[in-house]
Amino acid sequence: MTIAKSAKPEGDPTDTPAPLAESCDESTVSDNDATELNLSSSTVLSDRLRTLDFWGQFKRLKKLDLNNNGLTALPSDFQALAPSLEILFLGENKFKVIPECIGKLHRLRMLSFRGNCLTELSSLNLPSSSLVWLILTNNQISKIDRNVGALKLLRKLMLSHNKITSVPPEIGECKDLELIRLASNEIHVPLPIEFLTLPKLAWIALAGNPITHCPQTREKEILKSSVSYDESDILGYGASGTVYRGKHNGKDVAVKIFKRQSCGSDGNPEDEAAVNALVDHNLAVSAHGVFLSDDNEGGKIHEGMVMELLQGAEALGKVPSFTTVARDAGPSDSAKFLSKEECLSIVWNVATALEHVHSSARVVNGDVYLHNILRCGEGVAKVSDWGASFVYDGDADDSALFEAIETLAFGRLVQDLFDWHLDVAVPDSTEPADFLGRSRGKTTLERGPFYDLISLILQPQLLERPSFGCIKEKLALMPEFENAKLSTTKP
Repeated sequence: MTIAKSAKPEGDPTDTPAPLAESCDESTVSDNDATELNLSSSTVLSDRLRTLDFWGQFKRLKKLDLNNNGLTALPSDFQALAPSLEILFLGENKFKVIPECIGKLHRLRMLSFRGNCLTELSSLNLPSSSLVWLILTNNQISKIDRNVGALKLLRKLMLSHNKITSVPPEIGECKDLELIRLASNEIHVPLPIEFLTLPKLAWIALAGNPITHCPQTREKEILKSSVSYDESDILGYGASGTVYRGKHNGKDVAVKIFKRQSCGSDGNPEDEAAVNALVDHNLAVSAHGVFLSDDNEGGKIHEGMVMELLQGAEALGKVPSFTTVARDAGPSDSAKFLSKEECLSIVWNVATALEHVHSSARVVNGDVYLHNILRCGEGVAKVSDWGASFVYDGDADDSALFEAIETLAFGRLVQDLFDWHLDVAVPDSTEPADFLGRSRGKTTLERGPFYDLISLILQPQLLERPSFGCIKEKLALMPEFENAKLSTTKP
């Protein structure tokens, strides 16, 4: 990413909690009517936690942050929060197992155990009747139990930076799963077809596993000495690093500096840098150069990347919220009112960029959202953020499935554009018509070639979805996309 308004904030709920209403102090802990409570890194928690019936006093609590408290267990009265609690953060603690009381929180929708010591993903102590979002990034998980299929409502599952060696076919019973992060694990056996053909799966990250391919290329490697940047001039934040305004050989650029030992949900800097070296298209924002530095063991590590400095660029969407879970929360403030022509131009540009990376580099972006589509000052929309990307080089069947998964993500992007800006409901057989209120008061998309194309994209049978090559070919034949084609130059 290259600008502040396009980047995921530090509180992005994709993998870390958004800031709660206020930090913990004695008055906050004593507010029995609180709906949100921030007890992260708490100085009062250890004493209060041992108080009999401490949790029973919070009758309306919906959101609780207990991150970074050194916890290994929860008290027996914690289940007193069951009538109201919906969002719970227990990240950066020392849990080795998920406490039994968690499974009794029957209204819990979102749960984070990021950065703990868990060794297994099992549904036994999870509230399967309510849980839609589970964050287990950066644990010691080596096994996904076959009972994972009990999590029928799960839509978003974060499992990057663990020790997982295989994925059980029973995950195919999680029919609502839309987004999964499995980067930086130890998966070395083929992924089960039951998993790859999940009807709603649209966003997947797999980099840093033996089953994926990390290309070794030095085509974009540049000298670190040719790059400078101003640490006080921050353009944006991402899961894997910070973007600054800088210079490369005297030219104004954006410089992304990777976080050292980053354990974000998307993957590793090395994989992101490798994919950026492959992506080269005028409708994709990628690195112009990658530079290395020495590590502590005498080797080399990827320190950062140089990217085009897009003047006046803005993201087109807001990152998913606790309400929308795996879908963008809405249009960004700078893109609240787009015309039909602008929407069609965005559709054409994104389809063109994705057709190029899939056909020429076999790259899955893994994060095709409007919050990752940047519209620069000239009004040209470009695909950005390759942090969740991976390269697939398996057999033809797997290649078709990976592309079909990303095709659905593209369909969701089109769906959002037409829903937000044109008040039009596009055909979608993957979910109920009124999901997220999409069809309420909306006009149905007019039947014709575009209707037929979107119908093929937003449907549950993966191998019946068109490839990006087919999508671009069909769009090119539609008169309504004539201006969109003329507004962009060929790569």
